[in-house]
Amino acid sequence: MQALWNQPWWVLALVGLLVAIIGGAFLWALFSLVALPILAALSRLFRGVDNSTAESSKAYLVGRLSLTIPVGGLGEVMVVGNGRARQTYAARAYDPGTRIAQGTRVVVIELKAGVAYVQPVRDPATTTTK
Repeated sequence: MQALWNQPWWVLALVGLLVAIIGGAFLWALFSLVALPILAALSRLFRGVDNSTAESSKAYLVGRLSLTIPVGGLGEVMVVGNGRARQTYAARAYDPGTRIAQGTRVVVIELKAGVAYVQPVRDPATTTTK
């Protein structure tokens, strides 16, 4: 029997191809039988973990104006609390044509391009309905 290295080139190529196919099938089986169930279990385990810093659309931010918002202009709002560090945003009145004085407690309605659109917080005890 001749040694494998003394065979023609096409026999060596065929043996290499078979080894590659068998090795690939082994790695695929190992991944699908071992790694995928582990990844699925970890996915179920961490399903409820939320690592994002984005606010949901229903979680409004409440802050206080540190600079007055003039009519049609920009002011500044500082958001403190809500489980976050103190943050400062450029602020514009949500209702155009409104002036909001410094120190007013406001709710951030929308954050767009780094500008917070705010409205003064209305106290339900003093607000009347029409």
